[in-house]
Amino acid sequence: MKKTIFSLTTAALLAVAISGCSTVDSANKWGSDAWITTKLKTEQMGASPAIWSDINVDTNNGVVQLSGFAKTQADINKAVEIARKTDGVKSVVNNVMLKP
Repeated sequence: MKKTIFSLTTAALLAVAISGCSTVDSANKWGSDAWITTKLKTEQMGASPAIWSDINVDTNNGVVQLSGFAKTQADINKAVEIARKTDGVKSVVNNVMLKP
């Protein structure tokens, strides 16, 4: 009996926690600076790690600032393109320079 009550209580708490997270996530997901930065850093590790290896990402009020170095102009262009296509990004400031 105690196991059943414990299991039901745990399941109820878990359901409340999950539904609460989705509400917070949907309210803050788009346009959240932390979410945008995290999304771009995830993109860095996933799709094109060679492009992003020396590029830093900072986000403030939906404005993404890219800084650091890239091997080619094509890499810089791709990084800017990915940043611009990310949901919640209002604009992109490109301060990435070519490696000497």
